[in-house]
Order: sequence, then structure tokens, then C-alpha cells
Amino acid sequence: MKYYDISEQSWRHEAICVIIGGRGIGKTYSAAKFLLEEKKPFLYLRNTQTQMDECATAFGNPFKRISLDMDRDVRLVAEKKHYLVYDYTNPERELIGYGAALSTFSNLRGVDLSDVRYVLFDEFIERRTLSFNQFDAFQQMYETINRNRELQGEEPLRCYLLSNSQTLRNDILLGYGLVDRIQKMIAAGEKIYREPGLYVELPTADISELKKETANYKLISGSNAAREALENEFTYDSYKNVGKRPLQEYLPLCYAEIPGAAVYFYKHKSSPQFYASQVPNMSSRMYDQDKYNLFLREFGLLLRSAAIRGIVFYESYEVKLMCMNLLRLT
Repeated sequence: MKYYDISEQSWRHEAICVIIGGRGIGKTYSAAKFLLEEKKPFLYLRNTQTQMDECATAFGNPFKRISLDMDRDVRLVAEKKHYLVYDYTNPERELIGYGAALSTFSNLRGVDLSDVRYVLFDEFIERRTLSFNQFDAFQQMYETINRNRELQGEEPLRCYLLSNSQTLRNDILLGYGLVDRIQKMIAAGEKIYREPGLYVELPTADISELKKETANYKLISGSNAAREALENEFTYDSYKNVGKRPLQEYLPLCYAEIPGAAVYFYKHKSSPQFYASQVPNMSSRMYDQDKYNLFLREFGLLLRSAAIRGIVFYESYEVKLMCMNLLRLT
């Protein structure tokens, strides 16, 4: 029975490693095993404090299965607003890592985590809307831990971001410009993309084929849930109104940006339609991050209403997601 093994490609991994695969193929298990075998301090990260609180219980311990298989006793222990990862295998427990919630990491900016070599960010994609800017919080977390280690000749902090293929609607994927990249990977049947500093993998495993024959997956065969879990498909994303349009039919309207989103809006010359693109022009009214609230006052209602009515068209799905963030339609 073949599960995914994160260590098989570890020689190719970069500072940011995004790994998105089907349910139950071994992503978290193999990542935890890899970190325990590396024997270097790490940070276990989840999006919210509630999730981390659950992980610090016997019920939700993410290291339970790997502890059994490795004959160890690894647990998360809550300490104020952060967590400690202890190995209780020996009579004197050993501190081997830390834990934190991304949503509250800004409270830890002054701490010294220079001993941390890896971050394991589990279930970083969620279908619900988070109450904070995930990409901005992730950047703050990375800077807090990484500091200037690369300028001092050290290896950069390596982060493993793991998730099921729930949706591409995610601040971190948008912030790193990965929505279109992942779509291109899927269309080309590619499993790995790599560039300096960034590694993306869409793994599959033999276990997914075997799970298709289990009782529950036979009952829901072909459903969104089954396709996400077994085929690694982003079945909950809507590509309505996505596709390039002839720009000569449109007039420049405005440009707006916020962290992780930068879009040029155009208005059709002869019909009540709009087009959102990343093709620049010099004739648009420009709203940078400092003028975002002004953009909302002057164009927010018009464009939000048009998007809801389905008369905004988008150059790509990545641009569509950016628009949803800009227009607060998340």
C-alpha cells in the first residue's frame, strides 16, 4: 500500500514548499516523520487558535499516528498563547519544537526563534473566509523566524505548506502568484514546479486508487467531495466569466491594489460590462494601497454590484479571486 513520501523529493525543496494533494495520502504523516528524523527544531502552524488548542489534546494530537509507528510519544503542550512540542519517550521529556496559530502570531514578533529550521503549516487552505489576511500574517511569521540568517550565510527557513485541494481561493496562493501556475500544472499534467525559493507539488499516491473501492467512496463516486479527495481536483471553484476578452472593446476605468491583489478594471465601450485584467494602462485612475478606501467609495459599489450581477469578466481565475478580495465579496 503506497502512501505519499515527502522525503523522496526533499533534495529539490526550496524555502517555500507548497504541497497540495488528495485526502489521506500521507502528506502530514510523512512531513511529521521527515521533521522528526531531521532532529532539528521546527514550528507546527495552523490558521487559528481554536485549531491549535485542539491539536494540544489527546484527541487532536497531529503526532499521534507517527508516534505509534516510531515508538515515540510526541505531543503538543499549550503554554500561554503558544505551544511546545515535547517528546515524552524518555523519562525526561525533550523539547523538539514549537506550535503557534498564524492568526495570533503578530503577538510573538519579538520572540527569538532562531533555532527553528522548519515550519510545518498544516491545512493552510480552508473553504471558509478567515478573519485575517493570511498572506500578510504568513509574511510576518516568516520574517520573525528567518530574520537575517541568509545574510549571515545560513540556510533560509524552510516552510512546508500542506493542504487538500479544497479551493484555489486562498490568500497565500494569491500572494505568491500560484493560482494560475497551479492551473497550468493541472492542465499540463505536471506534478512539480520549481523556481528559486519556491517548490510546488501536486502529489498523488496509490492509496487513492484503493480508496475508490471502499464503501463510502463508492456511494459518493463522481461527487465534488470524492473528486477533491481522490483526484486532487479543485472542484469547489467557479470559473464563470473567466477568460480573456478583446481589450480593444474596452475603455480604462481604474486600477486598485491591496496586499496580494492588483487589478486594472475596464468598461465596455457599448454595453454594460466590465473587464478585470492585469494588463496595465496609463489612463486609469490609480488607487494604491494607501488610497484603497477611496477606491471603495468611488468605484466599490459600482463594481461590486456588477460582479454580483455577473457582468464583470475576468482575464484569469487568479484575477477573479483578486477582484473578490478587492471588492470584499469573500
